[in-house]
Amino acid sequence: MSAPVRARVIALGQPSAGDDGVGVAVLAALRARALPPDVELSHLSDATALVSLLDSQVPIILVDAVLACPAGQVVELGPDELASSEPLRMSSHGLGISEAIGLARALSDGGDVAPVRIVAITINRPERYGHGLSDEALAAVPVAAARVLSLLETDHA
Repeated sequence: MSAPVRARVIALGQPSAGDDGVGVAVLAALRARALPPDVELSHLSDATALVSLLDSQVPIILVDAVLACPAGQVVELGPDELASSEPLRMSSHGLGISEAIGLARALSDGGDVAPVRIVAITINRPERYGHGLSDEALAAVPVAAARVLSLLETDHA
């Protein structure tokens, strides 16, 4: 019998799109650590898949790239902060995180969705597709992984 899920850590992004794959690199760093069995780790290529996962009360930590300068900074945001910070365009995907959360709220009966925190690494706009992270994004991966672990330990997930 598996333990109930206490928190979900979900990486968004495309590893074949350079720094857009930074969330996947953070997830790999977390998998290399001994996490509690009640923490679920997963990867989604597109924020659209978040809508169904938000229809629960299991806290979610999203890890993604954010287009902002300077590259290589780790930022932590809540959904409302994300929606209100226009310069931080969160996604290169069709439906962004903010829109996915808004859609999940609209589809839920009482507008109640899973609590969400976002840990993001700032990146420059990708100029071409290709595997591998820039030096700035790569250096930020352990910092972002530590931030996720801190959220899990303090139950802010």
